[in-house]
Amino acid sequence: MAKRFPIIYIRADPAPFHRADPQVRCIIYSLGPYVTKGDLTTLATEAIAHDASGEVVKARDWPNWLIVPDNPKLLDHERALARKLMAGGYDGLFVDSLGTAPIESGYVLTKAINPNTNKPYTAEEWLAAEIKLVRAAKESIPPGKLLFMNGLGPGTRYWRKPEAASPRILLGQFDGAMSESIWRMAKAPLSEWPSREHWMLDIQIIQDVDQRGLYGFWWTKCGSVIGEKPQDEEMNQHLIPQWRRFALASYLLAAGPKSYFNFLAGDKKLNDAAQYYPEYDAPLGVATGAMRELANGVYARPFSGGLVIVNPTDKPADGVRPVGARGDFTSAGEGRKVRAPFSIPAHTGWILTRE
Repeated sequence: MAKRFPIIYIRADPAPFHRADPQVRCIIYSLGPYVTKGDLTTLATEAIAHDASGEVVKARDWPNWLIVPDNPKLLDHERALARKLMAGGYDGLFVDSLGTAPIESGYVLTKAINPNTNKPYTAEEWLAAEIKLVRAAKESIPPGKLLFMNGLGPGTRYWRKPEAASPRILLGQFDGAMSESIWRMAKAPLSEWPSREHWMLDIQIIQDVDQRGLYGFWWTKCGSVIGEKPQDEEMNQHLIPQWRRFALASYLLAAGPKSYFNFLAGDKKLNDAAQYYPEYDAPLGVATGAMRELANGVYARPFSGGLVIVNPTDKPADGVRPVGARGDFTSAGEGRKVRAPFSIPAHTGWILTRE
């Protein structure tokens, strides 16, 4: 694994991975703005988030509880936790569940009250508090170690104005960032495709993170890591491979040299970080140009070993002929032979390699 992947998220001992490849970066996980049940008995009451009825705020799907990110006693806890985690010889720390999801979505069972206002947190208040949490972790890890975050969310959240209400306000604290909801929410119906406008917002997240010089980790899910399925999976199981190629091809349109992609099919029997697909081994090579819009709302990008084409619209596109698309191509993951001009169905991505 260490010889194949330059960055690995693990909780195992990193030493064997470093022996296999001294250049591999092993990243250790932390809960971010949550704590475990055991922490509830050791942390000060004011460090734990409470709702309007005075009850602690629990995560919906996990045995975790929300904290008050800028509480001084919580910050001391965060500093100690970061030092403890990094003492294991890891190359970086991953802070999960940041952004505004904990106060705006169904991630928690009740709404947290800001102890400074006695009202529900606004996005600006929550993010300002998270910055203090992150800085506590950042100042506690050894110099030269990486700090990554999760919680960029979909494009509609990322591009919210003002910036102080958007998770992108957090990026200045980090070396890299992740979104687990790129192009779709995990449990959304498989038949529910993003509009061209929303698709482009997510493309622009990838581009923005890359232009900031940060690592980008992009995760498309058709289901959750605890085995929950999309609402219509039973009747639309056949759409999962289409989603996989659509998401991967869309990612490749925008990806930079520090970008990474993962796809989750939501099968509880599989490890969520270990689903590997034939498209990943396509001999596409390196990008030789930027993403370009073609006719009929279709986008393409050239690579040294082929090209990537995506039709994010709800209509098929015929007669598509990208510059340099000469000869026969193989569609990765499908094995079909195609030749320009292409006819590409709606909501479809192709990774095409030259014969």
